Amino acid sequence: MTTSDLPAARRILIVDNCIAVTGALKAILNTTRALRAEYGAQFDFEFVLPTGTAALPTVADEGYVVHTLPFVEISKRPADLLRYVPALAANAWRLRRLARQRGAALVHLNDFFNLTGIVAKWAGGPKLLTHVRLLPQNFPAPLRKLWIAADTRYADQVVCVSEAVRAAFPAAPHVEVIGDPLPEREQYPLPAPDGPEGRACTGELKLLYLANYIQGKGHDFAVEAFAGAYAQNPRLRLHFHGGDMGLEKNRMFKRRLEVRVRELGLTDVVRFGGFVRDVEQAIKSADILLNFSETEAFSLTCFDALFYGTALIASDCGGPRELFEHGHSGLLVPNRAVPAMTAAIVELAADPTKRARFAEAGRAYVRHKFSPDATYRKLREVYLTLLAA
Repeated sequence: MTTSDLPAARRILIVDNCIAVTGALKAILNTTRALRAEYGAQFDFEFVLPTGTAALPTVADEGYVVHTLPFVEISKRPADLLRYVPALAANAWRLRRLARQRGAALVHLNDFFNLTGIVAKWAGGPKLLTHVRLLPQNFPAPLRKLWIAADTRYADQVVCVSEAVRAAFPAAPHVEVIGDPLPEREQYPLPAPDGPEGRACTGELKLLYLANYIQGKGHDFAVEAFAGAYAQNPRLRLHFHGGDMGLEKNRMFKRRLEVRVRELGLTDVVRFGGFVRDVEQAIKSADILLNFSETEAFSLTCFDALFYGTALIASDCGGPRELFEHGHSGLLVPNRAVPAMTAAIVELAADPTKRARFAEAGRAYVRHKFSPDATYRKLREVYLTLLAA
C-alpha cells in the first residue's frame, strides 16, 4: 500500500489484562510508540486496562487515552470461578459498547488468555487481532485447547511473538509470527570495554536479574546457581530487581528467596531491589544479565540485554533461543539445570574478552533480525489489511 493510499486515522483499542507493568505491556508500548513516531496520527491507539491496575499511570503518561474494565481472570479459586462466566459476558458487552462509542474499528487483544475480545467479536463487535505473548504449551490442556480454538476461529488475525509460540497453533493463513520491535533509542553511551575488574572497575562482577518476583521466573535457580559460582569466584555479586505486582503470593515467593539466601550465607553478596524504571541504565551497569525463567514466549529482558550490549546467559525455555546465537552472542543453558547455570556463570565471569564479544555480537544480531521492517512495520501492514477489509 503506497502512502497516497493510506486511510485516515483509525482508532484501535488495545486490551491488556495486566495488574501491573509487565513485559507484554512494555512490548506493545514500544510498538505503538514506534508507529506513532514514524507514521504520525495514522492510527489512534487507546488502551483498555483492568480496573485498579498499577500500570495505568505508565500508559497515561505517554499520552494515551486509557479506559478500565473490571476484568476477572480464570482461577482455581471457587469464588473466582463462579463469577468468571458472568463477568466475561458483562465485560464483553462493555468492550463492544466501548468500541462503538469510541468509533474503534479494531480491537488488539494483548492477552492470549483474556476471552473478552473473543466474546465481544462473537457478539458482533469490531474486528479482532489477538497477540499471543505466552507459551500456550505451558497451560493446562483443556484451557490451552479452548483458547487456541477460540482465537483460531474468531480472531481475524493471530500474531505470535515467536516461533515457539507459533508451534502451538494449527497451520492457518491468519496466524503468523511478528517479533517485538527494538527499544526506541539509547540514552546512555556504551559502557567501557569489559575488563577483568568489571564495568564498575571495582573488582566486583555484577550479575543482574531483572524479573518480577513470580514463581517460575527462575529467581530460585539463580540463587542456587550463584551459590555454586560464588564458591569458585568470590568477586561475583548478584542483584535482583523486580516488583511483586501487589500480590501476596509474589511477596511470599520473594521472602522465600531471601530466606534461602540467608541459609546459604550470601546476604552480603546478594541484593533484592524493587522495580526498575530505567532498564537501560541497569543493564549497562551490569557485567552479565541472567534469565533462568522456566517458560518465556519471547523474553523482553533478554532482548533488552542484547540490544543494550550486556553479556547474556539464558535458559532454553522457549523464545530466548530465537533471540541470539548460543556461543556467539550469549550462552543458552538447559532449562532448570542448576549445574549448567553455575558453569556458564563461572565461564563468562572468568573471560572478559568473551563478555565483550557476546555484547557486540548480540547488539548486531538483534538489530538485524528485529529490524523495523520485520517488526512494527509488519504489524502496521496487518493493521492496514484488517482496517481496509
